[in-house]
This record gives sequence, C-alpha cells and structure tokens, in this order.
Amino acid sequence: MNTANLLLGCIQCGRCSGSCPVSIKSPLNIRKLLYSFLLNPKAVFDAEKSGIWECTTCTTCNLRCPKSCAPLNLILDTRTWLVEKGRIDSSIIKALESTYLHGNPFGKAREKRIEWIHKIDTPIKILTEGSSADYLLFICCINAYDPRMQKVTKSIVKVLSSLGVDFGILGEAENCCGSEIKRMGESGLFAELKEKNLLSFSKIKIKGIITISPHCYNTLKNEYDISIPVEHYTTFLSNEGARLRKMNFVKSKEVGLFHDPCFLGKMNNIYEPPRALLKASLAELKEFDRAKEKSLCCEGGGGRMWIESKVKGRLAEKRVSEAKGLGINKIYVACPFCLSTLEDAVKVMGEEDNIKIEDIAELLADGL
Repeated sequence: MNTANLLLGCIQCGRCSGSCPVSIKSPLNIRKLLYSFLLNPKAVFDAEKSGIWECTTCTTCNLRCPKSCAPLNLILDTRTWLVEKGRIDSSIIKALESTYLHGNPFGKAREKRIEWIHKIDTPIKILTEGSSADYLLFICCINAYDPRMQKVTKSIVKVLSSLGVDFGILGEAENCCGSEIKRMGESGLFAELKEKNLLSFSKIKIKGIITISPHCYNTLKNEYDISIPVEHYTTFLSNEGARLRKMNFVKSKEVGLFHDPCFLGKMNNIYEPPRALLKASLAELKEFDRAKEKSLCCEGGGGRMWIESKVKGRLAEKRVSEAKGLGINKIYVACPFCLSTLEDAVKVMGEEDNIKIEDIAELLADGL
C-alpha cells in the first residue's frame, strides 16, 4: 500500500478517531486501524469488521493529524484492495457496473441524462466537438437523473441565464466525474472516467468550468490535472455579486442556516462564498454550533449513497435536530448529496412540516 511510509509517522495520539464523525456510532476506529496495519499490514484487510465502509471520506482525520499521516488514504487503499478481490456488497457492484456501462452509478440509461432539459423554457447550448462557450456547466449524475436534484439544476440554469453568462453543457457526452467511484475503491474505473471527460473537454472551446456538486468541483480541480479554471457555482456567483444586485432580485424574509459540505469546506477551504450569497438573499443567516471547519458531515460522501450502512441513526438527523433546537426551520445547502441526506433525515424524523431543506441555487432562482 502506498500509505505505508506516511503511517510510520503515526504517534497514536487518537486525534483522527476522536474527530471522526462516524466513529462514535460505528465500528470504525481509524487509530486502531493504523495500529493494526503497523503491526501487521495484512491484518487491515479483515476490513469487513473494521467498519471502513462507514467512512464518509470527509477528510477530517487527515486535517486533524499532527503528523500529516493522511489516515484516510489507508481506508481508500483498503477499499481498493477489497474491490480488486471482489469482497464488496452487491449495491457497490451495481453502482460500479452501471458507471462502466452507462456513465453513471444510478443504473440510468445515458440518453436519459438530458431529459430535464425538456422541462424548462430556457434554451441550453449543448457543446459538441468544435463548439464553444465561455463556460462549461458540469451537471453531475445525481443532478441529471434525480427528480429532486433536477430542480437545483434548473435553478442554476435560470440564474446563469439571467446573468447573461455564456455557458453550455456536454449533454449525453458527460460522464460521471468519478469522485465517489474513486472513494469506493475503483481506481481503474476512475482513471477511465477521467480520460473520457478530459477528451470531451479537449474537443470544445471553453474558458472555465462551473460545477454544481462540490464532489465534482473537488475532483475536476484537484484530481484531473487540467489547466482550465474550475469553480463551484457558489464561488462563481459570489464573484458576480454586483450583477446579482443590479437584477430584479427579491430578498427573502426568511432566517436560515447553512450546512457546510465537506467537499467544499474541509477539502477546499471554501466557506465564505456560499454565506455571501445567503446573506445577500435572506433576512438573516445564522450558524450551526458546528460550522465551517468544525461542520458535521451529513454522511452523503465516500460512496455512501450506494453503501448500505449497518449502523442505525444518521448524522443528518443530528443536523436536523440542531436546527430545530435553534428554532430555525430552513437549512440551506450547496451540495446534492447534502440535500438528499438531510431531506431523508427530515422524512425519517417526521419533520416535513417543520424543517425544509433547500439549495442556495433554488433560493436565488426564486428571487428572480
């Protein structure tokens, strides 16, 4: 495993396991996993008992490690080994097979990737070989296929179009960015997806890429090795703040909370742009007690959308309870996985009438 040299620096301080959001409710204990590996590298491969599939890859353990041991990498390497040996659940196999066959992990046909386009009035440019636009809007699988997330996609299209931004999409040619595929341990398939998307990027003329999902943003910016600037839509729109103010934008009278996505905040240190948009759009923005770099993971990352948890109780439910305790009934997000897990938590808790989850893009679109 390529993490061995780094792990030799581990001093068993326990900051990784102490900061892990799922360790308190699952068998996962990254400190013990590190220790086991150091004693006997083969012992770590009895991973079914170690709870590594409960990991959300939120990166908190890496950030808190005083010796820069990158303990998360041990989990990812172990998952890769398990995938190669076929020791994985059927739900993971289905997601990986679907991605290989159809370019997405949801088991959806490629031609259905742009069905949402026919449900909006705004014309959208589909970029084909040789065509150009200032920006490519990278949609993301969940935003293309999931009916709830399609509302977010349509909202972003509405806002960008209202701002007069010259943008287009890849349409059916877009493949999964591979973020969650890589974090489920399929490094070979990730490399293939990366190659296909890079080829699509090379065939069109663009100045930059705007992503809807922080997972796509992190992967394209940090794992694709491209020279094209990549921005999450919140950073792009916050830079367009002056133009937003000049539009007929109606400010909401609501008070809201913002839930920091791990892949935007902890992994890329982007905290203020989404807050700037919310402060400009809401009557008041309040904060969770655990916010920014201390934010609580929703458990949507790390492939957890396709991994059946063996542990009851989700962290997203704690998030909803925190909002209720603060007396606020609106949680804003800037990530489709956060939106999905938090809305599921609201339903499980029977709080549909009391707590609402909404993406920042939806708030902006509603104000136009």
